[in-house]
Amino acid sequence: MTITLLGLGLITFATGFLPVYAIVGIAAPLLLFFFRIITGIFAGGEYGNGSSILMESVKGKKRGIWGAAIQSGYPLGYTLAAVIFLYLHYVFPGTGFTITGWRWMFWIGIVPAVIGLVIRLKMPESAMWLETKNKAKQVTVGTLFKNKRLVYEIIMGILAMTGIAWVYGLTLGFFPTVLSVNDFLKFPYFIYVVITAILVSLIGYVLSGYLSDIIGRRTIMIIFSVLAIIAAIPMTFLIMRHDLGFTGSLIFASVIAFLTTGIYGVIPAFLSEKYPTEVRSTGTGLGFNGGFILGNWSTVFLLLIVSFAAATFYEWWGIFVIIGELFILVSALLSRETRGANLSDIKL
Repeated sequence: MTITLLGLGLITFATGFLPVYAIVGIAAPLLLFFFRIITGIFAGGEYGNGSSILMESVKGKKRGIWGAAIQSGYPLGYTLAAVIFLYLHYVFPGTGFTITGWRWMFWIGIVPAVIGLVIRLKMPESAMWLETKNKAKQVTVGTLFKNKRLVYEIIMGILAMTGIAWVYGLTLGFFPTVLSVNDFLKFPYFIYVVITAILVSLIGYVLSGYLSDIIGRRTIMIIFSVLAIIAAIPMTFLIMRHDLGFTGSLIFASVIAFLTTGIYGVIPAFLSEKYPTEVRSTGTGLGFNGGFILGNWSTVFLLLIVSFAAATFYEWWGIFVIIGELFILVSALLSRETRGANLSDIKL
């Protein structure tokens, strides 16, 4: 975790120094693409380690709510970034943001990385991992993939995370674009909608994690997925109708964000309870990052099929949300219930 946090902070800070297209031409987007890949590698490595340490350090009966707590860093960070984005637009008005303001978004990013690094240096290793440290050193990725049960668990994790990344891209990641089509909502109003929807989704995180400790990981995932499937097309229809203006968009975007991304809160417990201690971080990381690699293409596929101007856009948008929810639903249905599992009892 020390390496991933340090790397994440440095590459984020360095991104703020990248040259622009007017200076280096096509090299500018290529360099940005390369830097974002490196950022993703460090961020992905951090998730598997961080969530595993926490899940191994808390009681089984509270693993769901603690998992939701660690996962809540994502919407809180997203909200903080959106607020800073707004602030920098006022500090660097007009073309000032495109020239200098955007760089500060990356330079400021080193602050939470440094705070996280300080916390990590003072945080002890998981006692559960220390007990299996010597055995863990003998386990390779090849060993993991030779175990059919663990391969199956990785596939289930990838399925769930593909669905979550898929719907995240179609909702919270897509709202700024879809709400500003034809100047329906101008800056900064679409940002206000996004911030509100993120904070409402945070309530879903906490609720799904809490309820998973009571009724189970699979059950809560099934409930959220089914509700999201039912609401998907009606919500996309209402958002695209624009009948209720800013207020309507804020309400409908928040509802669909709550139902689709709220299930994210149960994921740390859902993934970590699948693997033995020796490979928990690796298995969790493979499921989490594998799903994000596959699921982040949702909006690309959607816009290849239908344009914003099409009368059926809302239908396709809703159908794509349903596809993502089906990934989550299938993963839940095909996974075993692990609520309250003793992580020490899970063997290779």
